[in-house]
Amino acid sequence: MVYEVAISKIPLRKTFFYSFQGELELGERVLVDFNNRNTVAYVLGTAQSKLSVKPISERIDGSSFLSIHDVEMIKWSSEHFYSPIGQLFDMMIPSFVDEYTETFVEPASELLNLGYLKLEDFLSTYGEKTLDAYLRKGYVRLRRVAAMKTPRPRLKDLFVVLNLPIGNALSLARTPEEYDVINYLLSAEGATVGQLLEATGVGTERLRKMEKKGLIRFTDAPLFHNFALEYDGLSLPDVLEPKEWLVFKGSVEKRFKAIFNVLKHTLNEGKSVLYLVPLSSQIPYLTGMLQRSLATKVCVYHGGLSKSQRAVTWFNALKEEPVVFVSTRIGVFLPVRNLGLVVVENDEDDSYYQFDEPVYDAVEMAKKKALLKKIPIILSSATGRLIDHLNLDKSRTFIIPDEPKKVSVIDMRRQTSFVSDELISEMRDSLESDRGIVVVVRRKGYAPFITCAVCGYTVLCPKCDVAMSFHRSANVYKCHQCGHTEPVNDLCPKCGTRALYPKGYGTERIEKILRYHFPSARVARVDSDEVNYSLMLHRFLEFEQGQIDILVGTRVILHGLRLARIGLLAFLDLDGLLFQPDYNFRVHVFQQLYQGSEMVKNGKMIVQTSEVENDVIKDLFTSNTEEFYLKELQKRKDLDYPPFSDLIQVVLESEEPAIGWEIVNSCTNSLGQEKVLGPVEHPIFKLQGKYRFHFLIKTDALERTLLKLDEIFLRLGKKGWRVFVNPPHLW
Repeated sequence: MVYEVAISKIPLRKTFFYSFQGELELGERVLVDFNNRNTVAYVLGTAQSKLSVKPISERIDGSSFLSIHDVEMIKWSSEHFYSPIGQLFDMMIPSFVDEYTETFVEPASELLNLGYLKLEDFLSTYGEKTLDAYLRKGYVRLRRVAAMKTPRPRLKDLFVVLNLPIGNALSLARTPEEYDVINYLLSAEGATVGQLLEATGVGTERLRKMEKKGLIRFTDAPLFHNFALEYDGLSLPDVLEPKEWLVFKGSVEKRFKAIFNVLKHTLNEGKSVLYLVPLSSQIPYLTGMLQRSLATKVCVYHGGLSKSQRAVTWFNALKEEPVVFVSTRIGVFLPVRNLGLVVVENDEDDSYYQFDEPVYDAVEMAKKKALLKKIPIILSSATGRLIDHLNLDKSRTFIIPDEPKKVSVIDMRRQTSFVSDELISEMRDSLESDRGIVVVVRRKGYAPFITCAVCGYTVLCPKCDVAMSFHRSANVYKCHQCGHTEPVNDLCPKCGTRALYPKGYGTERIEKILRYHFPSARVARVDSDEVNYSLMLHRFLEFEQGQIDILVGTRVILHGLRLARIGLLAFLDLDGLLFQPDYNFRVHVFQQLYQGSEMVKNGKMIVQTSEVENDVIKDLFTSNTEEFYLKELQKRKDLDYPPFSDLIQVVLESEEPAIGWEIVNSCTNSLGQEKVLGPVEHPIFKLQGKYRFHFLIKTDALERTLLKLDEIFLRLGKKGWRVFVNPPHLW
């Protein structure tokens, strides 16, 4: 029998054919001879082939971890996003799986007097020759069993929370150490194991005993707040049709309450829920709501966890028990066996789109997953994607009523400081009221440019066509495109004077300015370059508990905070986003500002800008979301941009600019009647030592256009091309 397979780890969209004597399951892993070496491949199904094909060397697992719907979703994603199909399958079955499985030898017939034996036990009893002979004759088969060796996350990676009401916990406590732990957790509302050990002096063995006793439990994320479920607004029906449902506006808590009954009903039916969020920093807040309001198991999955933590969640996905899986975009690849509902929080966020290979849009994949499994999907967002507002089905759209917002715009055209006097005054009032302050800065580091005061020279990255940023904490110049760093030097390489100085501001510089203005305030910074996931959670916890007064960070800071703690939210430098060479810039700015305004429950939001007359800034405060999106949709329709067509960005990277320009022109000339914009030099012309050209294609027949590109790449050479289908911003 001939099977079609996808090869693991190679950047090819092409599939291959191999033969095997026997039946294979869809999605199962096999070993094949590919380019004269044993390589993992994934079974896509049977095929008709008159050509002589190589045989499949071996079944790896003996069965498939994936369902037919998982396989169909991957095949669709490969075709739709022009991504290597084998790499997409690698996302479904991560490399750590083999570390937590065991191989068994099982008889293929009941007539064979053999038990169900571990591979090593079979080999020690019968030997390798017998195994080879039995496998050839089909007497036995190998089957890999998942999670026989249960992964156990490192204790230091986990958080500790009380497992019982305080009265019950105190009545069960017997030792001074147990009382100390309970009292600390009561005041801290949860802590990391490290914080608890340092604060109380108890040992890890004592914590393990308290866990067995039921006093405490370990969790991937802290419980940020006491969550009250009372809500008298609109709620979705308990039972939903297997379609897309939209929940717009309101805070994340209100949207959660609106879908709470659906979550509860799904779990009561014995089904699991996949809950996607754009950034890992948002996970702790959501898991807090889930764990406090639903008596169910919550599993977390994202790239910031340790391998063993991710393995625990992955293997839980293969079980039949009802679980809520909370994850970033990679969660769409979890092979959840009994999935009954998908929820996507903040579906408009760019983070759901992966630009690295394999390219995909997790929101579109989640929609496809729900469609294939015939289950409902809920898109929950303050604003939603633009396509969500096209032809709205009112019967499946729930809009939470707006609350009055306290939003001020500060005109920076006459200001001489990065932080306006008016904002400093507002921050002082907020601190005097014992309210926390969040300051959002677009750029990381101390300053985004290093310029010579004498000749005007700007320090550029030697590998990229971009300015180097100054990071004062590490005392380096850094490129935020390729990561290249150089030691700080004030000597201008062009004119020779010692006149290089930092220009503009990033998170570090704003942190320093605020420390100067508020010397007694506790100021901390959160940005993805300087802070890992674990430390980011600590920052949020400290802000939550009042140990931090002012939190400065990039947009990552907009997720995961306790909203009631914020008295003031300030955006300092959105102006740069208003003039990006990108078709989505207006929507991005509007969404970010609107999301910020929804975060501030009982406080105030301030936007510093020199573009007070800009339409986007005006629209935020003078029109509602529906009006803004309707105007934007009309503009898109007039210009034939998504969602009224599919947009493909094609990028060519070349080591020689002249050759690259010739190749990219040959490509566009071969596209015939396709609607092509370009080619032109990329806005960041040089990146990581390579020169880039790009063009856009607007198409109403995506599959046809991608096939045409495939043929052209085959003729011109596939090396150096990158393709992005409907990217949220240009790469």
